[in-house]
Order: sequence, then C-alpha cells, then structure tokens
Amino acid sequence: MEPLAAQWFARGVDADYLTHALTSGLPAQVDSPIGFVRRRLNDKIPPGLPTTRTPATPGTPVRRLMVECTECGTPGPSGALPDGLCRPCRTPALGQAPTAPADPPVARDIHALVGTLRDLMKTP
Repeated sequence: MEPLAAQWFARGVDADYLTHALTSGLPAQVDSPIGFVRRRLNDKIPPGLPTTRTPATPGTPVRRLMVECTECGTPGPSGALPDGLCRPCRTPALGQAPTAPADPPVARDIHALVGTLRDLMKTP
C-alpha cells in the first residue's frame, strides 16, 4: 500500500488530507482493514496535477472575473471594487456629509416570534 500512498503524495496531497480522505465516512464495521484502505486509496485518489501549462490557442477569449458593487450593482473587475464597493459608493459625494453607520438591529423576542409563527401555521 505504500506505493499507492506515494501516488497521493506525488499529486500534491499532504498527510493530513490523506488521513482525512481515508477515515471520513467510515462504515460501522470493516471486515478487512487492509482491503478497505487499499480500495479507498484506489477509488479516492485525487486527479493528477498538470505538468506543463498548455498555451492558449490564438483567438481563445481570456476569462476575467467580474464582480458587482454591493450597493449599486455596477459591474467591474475585482481589483476596482475593494470591499465590494465601487468608487462612487466608497466616497461620499461632494457637499454631503458621510453617512453615519446604521443603528444596530433591534433585539427581538425570538421565542415569542416563533410561537406566533407556529400559531399562524395551525390556523387554516
């Protein structure tokens, strides 16, 4: 089984990952521990890492990650939206004072709210 484990390590797996892969989801009873481990080493082996990067063929579009501003929804590259906000949403407009942070949410009686919801579900 050592050669099988060596294949895992050759694919960039560390000992903790290998241990987790072999021990997660254990059945209630294992009749043959050696057979069980051998089967898991063969069945759960991770895919091999590419040895060389394949060059992109000319004309293939380059994929870039686009994100949206969390306030106004303006799309843009991830580098242009630090903290998820575009420049107009990050900086206040000229002549306006910066907005104060919102008040913390009001504490609710969760037990009373859940009780009310249960009562509403019982009524036809």
